[in-house]
Amino acid sequence: MDINKKRILTGKISLRISVGLFLVLLFFGRPSYLFSDPLKLPISVSFSFGYFKPKEEAFKDLYGNNKFQLSFSMRYILMKNLSIYSGLRYLSCNGETKIAEPVFQEEKYNLKFKMYSIPLGFIYSQPFKNIHPFLGGGISYNIYREKWDQFGISFEDKNLGFFLIGGVEYFISKKFSLLGRTQFSSIPTKKGSKLDENVNLGGTEFSFGLSFYF
Repeated sequence: MDINKKRILTGKISLRISVGLFLVLLFFGRPSYLFSDPLKLPISVSFSFGYFKPKEEAFKDLYGNNKFQLSFSMRYILMKNLSIYSGLRYLSCNGETKIAEPVFQEEKYNLKFKMYSIPLGFIYSQPFKNIHPFLGGGISYNIYREKWDQFGISFEDKNLGFFLIGGVEYFISKKFSLLGRTQFSSIPTKKGSKLDENVNLGGTEFSFGLSFYF
């Protein structure tokens, strides 16, 4: 199986896991809680984009700072102020490194890094008319891959992490809201890179997007 097919398969598997969790929660949810908040409908789907600031200096040295990322998330309201949260986050970085050994002559080598993260947690929100601030947290399942273009060498692994999230929604109608959020993640791993082990792949995310309720 070639590299592109592997990437597509990994993305499909991650998306299916998130959708599967969401459907299970929808099926077993308690109907009496659904419309406890008259403004909110019970299910939301959000799309957001923003920047990711890595935590580790080792990661910044290879890939730089403030990386663009995309996120898709789903929330299911369990009761008036509490909802369960899942989704899919995609991060892609291009970088370069030097190998300080005579045989390599300190040449620069291109690197590519991709990571898919599936969060699962709870969010507490407190509405003030059309403005709904929220806080939450949980665990995440992360699949990451690093590739050296010149050598055709790649390394991939998966690991659990945790996240904390906070933000605000502004409802422009019953079904639509503007979304702004900050998320802190920690993804400790002993195999973060072929170049530097014991790297934490987490960091801080700043993103904006749109939520749809139904």
